[in-house]
Amino acid sequence: MKVAIIGMGNMGSKYAIMIAEGKISGMELVAATRIRPERFNSIKHILPNSLLIYESAKKLFDAYDAKEFFIDAVLIVTPHYSHEEIAINAFQRGLHVLCDKPAGVYSRQARNMMTAYEQAKLKSPTLAYGFIFHQRTFPVYQKMKEIVASKKYGNIKRVNWIVTDWYRPNSYYKADAWRATWAKDGGGTLLNQCPHNLDLLQWICQMPCHVTGFCHEGKYHSIEVEDDVTAYFEWENGATGVFIASTGEAAGVNRLEISLDDALLVCEKGTLKIGYLDKPEMEYRTGLQDCFAKPVCIWEDIHCEPNEYAYEKLLSNFVNNVDGKEELIASGNEAINSLYLSNAIYLSSWQHKMIELPKTGTVQEQLFEHEFETYLNKKANL
Repeated sequence: MKVAIIGMGNMGSKYAIMIAEGKISGMELVAATRIRPERFNSIKHILPNSLLIYESAKKLFDAYDAKEFFIDAVLIVTPHYSHEEIAINAFQRGLHVLCDKPAGVYSRQARNMMTAYEQAKLKSPTLAYGFIFHQRTFPVYQKMKEIVASKKYGNIKRVNWIVTDWYRPNSYYKADAWRATWAKDGGGTLLNQCPHNLDLLQWICQMPCHVTGFCHEGKYHSIEVEDDVTAYFEWENGATGVFIASTGEAAGVNRLEISLDDALLVCEKGTLKIGYLDKPEMEYRTGLQDCFAKPVCIWEDIHCEPNEYAYEKLLSNFVNNVDGKEELIASGNEAINSLYLSNAIYLSSWQHKMIELPKTGTVQEQLFEHEFETYLNKKANL
């Protein structure tokens, strides 16, 4: 698979090095865009001598149209607002697309990208569209998803995720002019760090139906966007959840708890343990035992392999999907879900009310997207 990387910043350069070093079997780097001279000079000894470099995605696509080179796919690693336009341009040319998170800033952008993909697929049935939600490859999260989906311990009662190990110093926000601005970045920790967590939350626990959000802008850094977030979720079965994230706390933690009818899953520091009851909780609740008796709980560690080579696994999976060997780890049609969640958290915080997540293809969805975009555009002075 011959690929072009559109956006050679921190992550784009990381993917380029992986490909150039042969860590992604079946993938060859042909072209790239938007690479600073100092960055290029630091890694040019690793990159192929034949690598073509263009100033922008437009110039790369123009060169492709002029048959200056041939590629099968593009990896999109640019600022969030541009994902939609670049992906649609790629699909119109029949190119496979692997896009870094998130799908965009507005959920509408994710829908537009999916529509363009579906139209392109009518001409090219094997066309692939995936997202770099590499944390889905982590064995601990795969095991949690497996246990929750099995219903062995019943349904979800409560979800609690505290992820405050996204610490960032002031220099992080000053490194790029687009970062931490409403107009160019589209948000703060929710849109930069948390898409992985929000994706995993809905991937493991399904989508909640109601969201209440509290976003604190510039709480720890001199930035206009949020660097501290608390969100409350409700699911249709009555389960509730709390999500807390920050880039200004140290020491930080990353602890995910999922309380089921008859067990508790706890994931922290890459390890997973489970506390399960010796009999269903309902039997304790309705029994005639001592009114202060506590259920008997057995705790066990669940062995999971280390979280290694996640990006390599995801990029290799993309190649294998195009070859018809594997299903995508994170397909394009799923990318909208984490955007729905972040958009709802923002909108709830701005409007000071609980938000009902819309159903796809409804008038409610259109109203939700219009309200969110109106508020965000005001924040960004667009």
